[in-house]
Amino acid sequence: MKLYEKWNKWKSRDKISGKNMQKKKLTDKNIIKKISIFFVLLTAITLVLSINFFPDKILLKEGQICTKDILSPGDFEFVDVEATQNLREKAAKSIKEVYDLNLANIENVEKQIDNLFSKIKEYQEKIDESSKDTTAPIMESDRRLTDDELNKMANEVNEDLGLSISEQVIAGCLQLDNLSLEKIRVDIKSSMRKIMEQGIKEDDLENAKKQLIREISEISLDHHDALIASEIATSLLLPSLFLNEEDTEKRRQEAIASVDDVIKTIRKGQIIIRKGEVITSEDIAILNALGLKNPKINFSNIVGITMITAICLLVVFLYLSYFYPEIYENVNKLILLGIIAIFVVLLAKIASQASGYLMPIASASMLIAISLNPNIAILLTVILSLLIGFIPGGGINYILVSVISGIVAIYSIRKITQRSSLTRAGLIIAGVNIITISALGLINNEGYYLILQNNLWGVLNGFLAVILTIGILPFLESYFDITTSFKLMELSNPNQPLLKKMILEAPGTYHHSIVVGNLSETAAEEIGGNGLLARVGAIYHDIGKIKRPYFFTENQEAYKNIHDEMEPSLSALVIASHIKEGIELAKKNKLPKDIIDIIAQHHGTNLITYFFHRALKENGSANDAVAEENYRYSGPKPQTKEAGIILLADSLEAATRSLTNPTATRIKTLVKEIIQKNLENGQLEECDLTLKDLDKIGDSFSRILTGMFHSRVEYPDEDLINKVKEEKKKNGNSNKKSAEDNKDKSAKDRGDNQKGSATSKS
Repeated sequence: MKLYEKWNKWKSRDKISGKNMQKKKLTDKNIIKKISIFFVLLTAITLVLSINFFPDKILLKEGQICTKDILSPGDFEFVDVEATQNLREKAAKSIKEVYDLNLANIENVEKQIDNLFSKIKEYQEKIDESSKDTTAPIMESDRRLTDDELNKMANEVNEDLGLSISEQVIAGCLQLDNLSLEKIRVDIKSSMRKIMEQGIKEDDLENAKKQLIREISEISLDHHDALIASEIATSLLLPSLFLNEEDTEKRRQEAIASVDDVIKTIRKGQIIIRKGEVITSEDIAILNALGLKNPKINFSNIVGITMITAICLLVVFLYLSYFYPEIYENVNKLILLGIIAIFVVLLAKIASQASGYLMPIASASMLIAISLNPNIAILLTVILSLLIGFIPGGGINYILVSVISGIVAIYSIRKITQRSSLTRAGLIIAGVNIITISALGLINNEGYYLILQNNLWGVLNGFLAVILTIGILPFLESYFDITTSFKLMELSNPNQPLLKKMILEAPGTYHHSIVVGNLSETAAEEIGGNGLLARVGAIYHDIGKIKRPYFFTENQEAYKNIHDEMEPSLSALVIASHIKEGIELAKKNKLPKDIIDIIAQHHGTNLITYFFHRALKENGSANDAVAEENYRYSGPKPQTKEAGIILLADSLEAATRSLTNPTATRIKTLVKEIIQKNLENGQLEECDLTLKDLDKIGDSFSRILTGMFHSRVEYPDEDLINKVKEEKKKNGNSNKKSAEDNKDKSAKDRGDNQKGSATSKS
């Protein structure tokens, strides 16, 4: 026996470890899916928000005519390159060239002057020697040199010294005496030094020559000597100032560096180039400066947007994991949230082209509140409003309006159960938008016309949010199997095919389901559950009985029970099969998953007590032959508060029908017994019902059932009523006859008296 127990223990351990392994695999898959959802959301939202940092390329050339007004996409400050270049060129030109005085040239010129006059003296000495030659004839020695001979000598002087002085001037010098030559030499040197020390540029050489001639003329005593000196001086004059390119360039660069960049400011919306204007080089420069001609991606802004978006998404994921783990673990619901977020951000980007007040964040608020949870909707409203603030044209005003309208939208739909009621929500959103936009306009000192225009966008925002919600919600309900209050109200309509079939084929089951629904709805609302889901789930919880309605007591005739002729095990199998058949019917008719779960869980793993006891009774002492597992529902146990409540209400409604005298005390005792029994059997251990919740549920059940079974006045039978009526009629006729007899008697007596009176008179 011990070995058998150990074997079972090890076997159970293997099962548990197998389940844990399977659970771990599912968890790992979920983590991968969540990470994928996170990065897909991050990429998509960042891409939408970053579109603004990809400026459109403007294909314009200088000389073309602009076909449309080109507006600045934002506030820009840029360097006007052309204006800055012009200022720098002016600054460079304002710097005078730096020249250095070349003393070597002055010395060279003076040396040439000395060499020239020395050479002239040499030739004069040669002339003198030739004139003193004794061998020559006397007549020849006294003759003077001819002009040709003098010119020849002058040419030789130029060739020897490498000069280009006029031959006539040199010839004239050869004919002068030493005193005159010395005077000319001194005058030339003093004038030359004076002029060259003043500085002579190469391009100013002609002016220097004129000045040199004037200087020589002033100091010369003889006009002829002055002419000779001027000719020689102008022939030998050289520039004494030479450009210092290095120093000049340095000063120019300093001047250029001292010129600040010309900063030009362009405001958002400012017209850069008007339609019909001819494109100029300045326009092209502005377009280039703004990045519109050859746009560049602003990677730093994109990185910043990515970081902010990642933080916002991380906040949402952490919030869901901590406060709403059931939604965090549901990948489909995370995908739903992601699709709504991407859709609204994209829609906000499109709507912002018209006005920032048209961005319908309220539609996301309503969709999330209806399909998931109002608290999650509030968080997403704030997060999405902050993100759309990065869309150009967005700002604190648009963020405020989005947050306020979104939260008001959530409040306005908190109790609506019909799609048509969303229109009222649209009116409320529009009204709040008008108040908020007007207040912001007054704070910002905007004109009344602008405030009115913005209010019109706010009103349109309210109605657009409702239209989007009504249009998108059915798709979310269908593709993501979301059970909304609207869907539940539609399912509760008796004209639904399944309910109509139940009413016709299993009226007892339908009545039972309605009672269970009333009990469940009230109890769920008492503990803060979804009352509407509980009621609709209760209405559909027994739809599996439609397949074999007369196998269930509530649909049987009073005098006949089909199970009396069946084996207990077969009866239990038929009874338990209504769960499986109900699930099949629900899936076939595309009921929401929440309703299907309630159908599967509304009996938990409870024992089909009646047939189990009957089997035990029929088997007598062979009780071991009756397997309890064959007489239990397959489960699972209730996983939600609503399913747990329906399990209790279903058991209680069936039990109260067996009460002979359903007083308030008996009903309350029965309620406690049912709840206690299910607690002990562990049927409520997997749902979130607390003991406090069960106390509230019990009080609610007792109150409703007491009202249903309250004591009434016993009405008499119809035969008895007819008998009483006949007796009253008879009594009425006899009374009438006696009254007439009494009347006749009185009249007779009055007549006799009158007759007696007359007789006495006569």
